[in-house]
Amino acid sequence: MTPDLPNVFPLSGGLPTTATGARASSALHIVDASVQAPMEECWRRVGVTGDRSCPELKTFIHCRNCPVLAAAAQTFFDRSAPEGYLESWSRILEAPEIVADPDATSVLVFRLGREWLSLPTASLVEVTPLRCLHRVPHRTSSVLEGFVNIRGQLQLCVSLHGLLGLDSKPVIASHALLAPDESDIDARPTARLLVVERCGSQGAERWVFGVDQVAGVQRVVRSSMRTVPSTLSQSGARFCQTLFDWQEKTVGLLDESRVFDGLRDLVSS
Repeated sequence: MTPDLPNVFPLSGGLPTTATGARASSALHIVDASVQAPMEECWRRVGVTGDRSCPELKTFIHCRNCPVLAAAAQTFFDRSAPEGYLESWSRILEAPEIVADPDATSVLVFRLGREWLSLPTASLVEVTPLRCLHRVPHRTSSVLEGFVNIRGQLQLCVSLHGLLGLDSKPVIASHALLAPDESDIDARPTARLLVVERCGSQGAERWVFGVDQVAGVQRVVRSSMRTVPSTLSQSGARFCQTLFDWQEKTVGLLDESRVFDGLRDLVSS
């Protein structure tokens, strides 16, 4: 543990109490001559972090005010740098600055069933583990799953599978999160809940939905994106604005405005 530098020297005679200035340095020199360390790292053994048996505590109150600790701190900071330390930092500081491509956009890549999709990170609030789902009596549908507790607040949990018309089962339903012991949550360690939000004229609009896997945030150059082919399913083409390649996979970039509008319309209907 790095010793703290002293900042107070409670000496008599009208000398300043700060460690800066010529008079304070003179006071430190006088005390150095009269105070001796009883042992190595005495502040850990007989000082404030030890048994507090050091007689100098009556004068200095705390080890950080003692010149013994000041001398140890000076020795610590004046020590020679490890071999290769200065060279490694020189290479880091001399390296040219990496300028972010202004044409690139930041997206969160995730998987729904066998489909790889993404959303702009501007709409993302957080990624959280699966948790217990509370059904809404007589209101559960292919899109509305129920409520989940996110940081003490109940949030609407929806299914992108139902919104996009995917054949695979929703993550929430397939994990049977109604179990009170949440024993099934650990059955699929890659599954997560995404919390997304949009700020509109009527306030913030927040949704939670489950995904099978989160690949992380990626920066995608807009010039590498391509239009959605007409062969894509009608429902998927409605919410997907572009496609791009990532790690030998084709990822669809969802239009967050269409996703939010679609969820609101289907849940409120």
